[in-house]
Amino acid sequence: MIRILLVRHGETEWNKEHRLQGRSDIALADSGVEQARITGSFIRAQNPTQGHVSALIRTQQTFQQFGLDLTPRIWEELMEQNLGEWEGLRGAEVRERFPEEFEGWRAKSYTPAGGESHAELLERMQRAFFEIVRGTAETQPTESADLSFPVRTAVVVSHGAALRVLLEGLGLITRRAFIPLTPAAVTVVDIPLHTGELSTSLPHGGITADDDAGLIASLTDEQIADRVRLRLINLSPELLNPAATSDAL
Repeated sequence: MIRILLVRHGETEWNKEHRLQGRSDIALADSGVEQARITGSFIRAQNPTQGHVSALIRTQQTFQQFGLDLTPRIWEELMEQNLGEWEGLRGAEVRERFPEEFEGWRAKSYTPAGGESHAELLERMQRAFFEIVRGTAETQPTESADLSFPVRTAVVVSHGAALRVLLEGLGLITRRAFIPLTPAAVTVVDIPLHTGELSTSLPHGGITADDDAGLIASLTDEQIADRVRLRLINLSPELLNPAATSDAL
């Protein structure tokens, strides 16, 4: 089985001020560094063998706090949605000044001037996700804190809107029922490589571990998406260590 740990970056000063960040390259606030450090305890317990971050500094600083002996791959594809002329504005200000456009943006029918459409965002996030899954299939399985068998695991640090659109595109969440991802929160998705009867999907169920990489390489993007399962969503630093985060915030 393949496991992908999807992490939103830690809090920035713009997050605190409710500003739309988009592609603006804003560093972590002190609180965001502490959030990422707390999340790192969960990430380390999953023993990922690959790391992936966006080209924006806040994701790279978040990854640094995980304490992994890994050099992450930097992806342009994992960056936040480009919000064009809205970047730097507070969300409430956008709703007040551009109410129809804001509602259109939420409905995926409007793109701010100089910005990026939801369709463009989804296309690049899915492209990166499927490549990461295939790359993870080539790694060696490692022990997991919550499973009784080794899995092939990677960690991805990206952004709130980008991860939400990816999860929507994979059919794992619906917008109306979705609670926004909080800073440094972890979402876990699993990709079982074998389907069918339970006995064939378990380790040693008739297909050796060496076959996994070849199997995933033979699947189309659509087949990979069909196998993705949401195991955990929005595990925040506040849940992992309430006392520490209350002191930091």
